[in-house]
Amino acid sequence: MSLTLVTAADAAFAPTLAQYLASVKAKGLDRDARIAVYDLGLDPGDRTRLAARFPFAEFLPFSLVPYPAHVAPSAGTYAWKPLVIADAAERFGGRIFWFDSATLFHGTLAEPLAELARCGVYTLSGQSNLEQRCAADVRARLAVEPAFLDRRIRVSGVVGFDLEQPTARDILIDWAELALDPAVFTRADRASHNTDQAILSILLFRAEAAGRLVLNDGDIDISSPRPVRWMSSRNKLDPARPRWTDPLARLWYRLYKAGDRANLRWQDFYRRRILGMHRWPKENFRTYVMRAGDAAPTPVPCPALSYYADPFLWRRDGRLWLFVEEFRYPEQLGRLVAMELGEDLRPGPLTPVLPLREHASYPFLFEADGALYMLPETCSLQSLDLYVCDRFPDRWRRVRRIFEQADAVDSALFRHDGAWWILTCGKPLGQDGARTLALYRSEDLLTGAFEPHPVNAEGIFADGDYGFGRGAGSILRDETGLLRVMQKNLTYYGQGAEVRRITRLDAGSYREEPAERDHPLVRLAELASPHHIALHDDVVAFDVRARVGFVSGLPWIGRRLNALDPAAKRFLSGAPGLDGQIAAAVSAACRRLRPVDGRPPSSDRPCDG
Repeated sequence: MSLTLVTAADAAFAPTLAQYLASVKAKGLDRDARIAVYDLGLDPGDRTRLAARFPFAEFLPFSLVPYPAHVAPSAGTYAWKPLVIADAAERFGGRIFWFDSATLFHGTLAEPLAELARCGVYTLSGQSNLEQRCAADVRARLAVEPAFLDRRIRVSGVVGFDLEQPTARDILIDWAELALDPAVFTRADRASHNTDQAILSILLFRAEAAGRLVLNDGDIDISSPRPVRWMSSRNKLDPARPRWTDPLARLWYRLYKAGDRANLRWQDFYRRRILGMHRWPKENFRTYVMRAGDAAPTPVPCPALSYYADPFLWRRDGRLWLFVEEFRYPEQLGRLVAMELGEDLRPGPLTPVLPLREHASYPFLFEADGALYMLPETCSLQSLDLYVCDRFPDRWRRVRRIFEQADAVDSALFRHDGAWWILTCGKPLGQDGARTLALYRSEDLLTGAFEPHPVNAEGIFADGDYGFGRGAGSILRDETGLLRVMQKNLTYYGQGAEVRRITRLDAGSYREEPAERDHPLVRLAELASPHHIALHDDVVAFDVRARVGFVSGLPWIGRRLNALDPAAKRFLSGAPGLDGQIAAAVSAACRRLRPVDGRPPSSDRPCDG
C-alpha cells in the first residue's frame, strides 16, 4: 500500500520547510514514501530553490478560489489543513501522513506505521483537554458530548489516515466538510481555542465511543515529560535570520525540549511524590461503617500509603456498597473507588469508579427517574459535572457539565418542592478567602439552567476558615423536615461536623440553623467528631481525621501530643462506654431519617448490568 507524507507552507515557512525536507532526506524517508508539499503561497524563487535542492519532493498547488474566505491561511482558522489532507487523500489514496512543516524527524516511521495499521488513524495527545482548546460556542454548535470535555486533545500537527479503513475515510471526510463551515472553524486562539485539532478530536472521540476506532497512545513533545522520540514539533525558523544560524536554532530547540522534559519530570516527582509524602505524617482520615443494632463501628481498612474519606453508601440488588475517595500519598491525588461490604461490613476488592487524571472526591449519589447519578467534587477541573451510572458500580458517564470555570466543593443535588436544587460551597475562581454557601435551582435536571439563589449574595460562612460550612455528607429528611450535615472546622480541616436543619427553602429564601441538641445525628457528631456522615437505609458511614501536624505521625508520643479535637481523640482511642453511646445514636438516627425525598432507599432500578 502506498505511503504519502504531506505538508504545506507559505512564504513565511520557507526556511522551516527546507529544514523539514532536509530531515526527511537525512532519515531516508523519501526512499519509501511519496513526499508531497502543498504550496500555500511560497515565493516563486524559494519554491524553485527548494525543488532543485529536494528533487524527491512533489510541489502541489492549492487554490483558495473555490473556498470561503475563512479557509485562507491569513484567516487564522486552519480550515485549509483538513482540506489539503483530503485533497492528498483523493490524489494518492493508501496511507497518508500529515506533518506540520515545523516537524523534525529523529528516527524512522516504524512506530507510527505500526500504530496506523492497528488503529486506522494515528494521532498524538496534547496536555490540554478539549474544553480548554475548543470554544464554548463551537462545542454548543456541534453538541459535543459532556463525556469528552476532560479528555486530552489530539493534536493535528501529526495525523495519519489508512484510507483503506472506512472509519479513517469517514473521519477525514467529516473533518474536511466541517472545515467549510465558518461557524465551526473560527479563528484560532493559542490560549483557548485550536479549531483544527479540536474538531478532529471530537470526531475521533465519537468514533471511539461508537466502537469504530481505538486511539493509539503517545504524546506530542509539547509540555510532556515523556513524548514520542521519533519526531519533534514546532521547530520553526525565522525567515528574517541568516541561514547560517539554522543549526544553532535546531540545537536550541533540542536543548530546550530536553530541559523542558527533565523539568516536567522533576516537577511531577516533586508535586506528587515529595509533597504527597509530606502530607503522610500530618493528614489522615479513618472511615467507619455501622448498622443499626451493631455494638460498635466497623473500621474500613485502606491500602498502605492511602486513606479513605467522604464515604457514601448505596444498596444494589440487596448488596451494600461503599463509595469513597481514596487519597494516595505517593501521587498526592484522590480517586473515587467503590467496594462491596459483606455481612460483617468488611470490604471486598476496590473498584475504581471514575478514572480522572485530576483529583476527585465526595461521590454524592442520588436517584432520579430510575437512574443513579453521581455529583462528585472535581474542582481541580474548575467545573461541576453530573455523571450517570451506565454499569454499576464502575462505569459512569458524564451527562452534563453544570458549571464551567467554577470553584464548587462538596455539593449535593436533590429534588424539593417540584424543583432541583444544588447546595454547595464556592467562591469566584482563582480568588483567595473562604468559600461561602451557594444555592442553585432548576426545573430540569439534565437540560435546565441552574439559576443562582438570592442567598448566595449573603456570603454565609465567609468568615469561616479551614473549610467551615462545606458539605459533609447526606441530605436527609426526618419527621420535621430537611437536614444537612456540614463541616464545623474551628482550628483545622476535618475537625468535626454540625447537623443543620433547613427551615426554609424556596425560590426566594433559604434559612438553616443548628439542629436540636437531642437529635441522634447531632449526638453522633458530638461523640465521634466526624468529618463526614452519610446514611443509607439502616447503615451509617462516617470518617474521622486521625492526624493533625507532623508530631501526630510519631509513634506513641504523637497520639498524646496530637492536636485533634478531644472528641476525636476519645473515639480513636476507644474510650470505655463510647461505642454503646454511638450505637444508640446510630440506631435512633436510622429509625428517624430517610433520603431527602422521603422514599425508602431503592437500589434495584438505577443501572443496567
